[in-house]
Amino acid sequence: MVGAGGIGCELLKNLAMSGFRQIELVDLDTIDLSNLNRQFLFQKQHITKSKAEVARESALKFNPNINIIAHHANIKSPRFNVEWFKSFDIVMNALDNLDARRHVNMMCLVANVPLIESGTEGYLGQVTAIKKDETECYDCQPKPVRRTYPVCTIRSTPSQPIHCIVWAKSYLFSQLFGLPEEEDDERLEAEMTQENVKEIENLKKETQALKQIREAMGTADYPQKVFKKVFTDDINRLLSMEDMWQNRKSPVALKYEEIEKLVTEGNSQLNSTEESNKLKDQRVWSLAENFVVFLDSVRRLSERLMKEQANNPNASLSFDKDDPDSLDFVTATSNLRSIIFDIEPKSQFKVKEMAGNIIPAIATTNAIIAGMIVMQSFKILNEKLNECKTIFFDGSRRPQIFLSESLNPPNPECRVCNNTHIILKVNTKKATLRDFLDKVIHGRNDDMDIGEVIVEEGGRIIYDVEYDDNLDATFEQLQITDGKLVSVKPDDDIDEQNSSIFAISHRYYIFFYLNFLVI
Repeated sequence: MVGAGGIGCELLKNLAMSGFRQIELVDLDTIDLSNLNRQFLFQKQHITKSKAEVARESALKFNPNINIIAHHANIKSPRFNVEWFKSFDIVMNALDNLDARRHVNMMCLVANVPLIESGTEGYLGQVTAIKKDETECYDCQPKPVRRTYPVCTIRSTPSQPIHCIVWAKSYLFSQLFGLPEEEDDERLEAEMTQENVKEIENLKKETQALKQIREAMGTADYPQKVFKKVFTDDINRLLSMEDMWQNRKSPVALKYEEIEKLVTEGNSQLNSTEESNKLKDQRVWSLAENFVVFLDSVRRLSERLMKEQANNPNASLSFDKDDPDSLDFVTATSNLRSIIFDIEPKSQFKVKEMAGNIIPAIATTNAIIAGMIVMQSFKILNEKLNECKTIFFDGSRRPQIFLSESLNPPNPECRVCNNTHIILKVNTKKATLRDFLDKVIHGRNDDMDIGEVIVEEGGRIIYDVEYDDNLDATFEQLQITDGKLVSVKPDDDIDEQNSSIFAISHRYYIFFYLNFLVI
């Protein structure tokens, strides 16, 4: 079982109560206060402790007659090699990140162990079974690409709250307190057309002017200078480009002195009584409140940065959704920009969710999906894979909240499960890259020679026809140790379609992707 979070807590409890007597659990995370509202194996006294270890202790209270081994570790650690995966009858994923899911998917394919994959998002949930050569694997279907927004939209013509939040978090925060994105100018150049040449040039000048203002950090009027620059001067510059506002509502520049007067006179323009009675992070702040929080957060972040730079001149700050100063800055900044462009401001709670790409978690959805995982596992363990379904859950859909469909066969275009998986033994302390190429890849006779290849590990090139410096290095010297994944493909194979994976073992187990060879 991989993962002891929202789904994982419910799943471990279910397994303990369903007759599973030997369970191993892996999770790298520690318990945070925010976990307690939905991960019910944890309590307040467990905060900062290992999720895996505490989940084990709590689950044993449900059924002390079972054996649970907890690993506070990364599932990608070399100790969780192919032999470790092969020791299980079934693997269950309760993960929340793409990279780990892909790794477990690959390891289960190599080990030829059935995997149950799952996930939830708010009221939505899904469970599916994966078996080598019989069903789709996790990578058979393309995954959603993280959404990005055009620089010109973010910098000049925002129309949604997320545009203002991205501007506050990724642009202004970085320019003032972090390391400004080096690719910012390149992205602007990439978006340049004949129609927006002037706008792009102005945006470049705008960035340079902000860098000059940053030199005033630490002075009493630094927050005021930043405010006037981004909320007055830059907006007036946009207003001077009349063509831009012919078909859209023009922004309204904020005036520092006018808002300061409102604050001084105590007229904070609070929202309705209903709003004002809410907790600070749950309600939408007024113009004056955003103004005060903006100035104060700029001051606080500036002081922190200067203190760090006293010891390290290259120090910088990065946005952290759980850091109060950073969150105050992004909330106030994005709301002020929203007011300028007549966009609905958001509460700090909502800004945190959007800026941190947080997907709302609902305990009942996790519980239902965990139950479905166990039901699917019974079918697999009873060798009835053909009875398994891909199950979709939609708690907001009435009256039919479950939908199911038959498991799909492997996708012939998949670059992962189309591999042939082979285990070879090798002494990683003695075997060299030359040995591997000569004796395994190119074979023992000319009929098996498949030409030039490229060998990679972890994104680094180990060998190609123009880079043979490592030929006489051992696997161990190349840091190809227990559990590493090494890609081997023909030099002329652009599509990387027909791969094989070699699990090479002696004291260690090393995996090789090969696009051409079957032994």
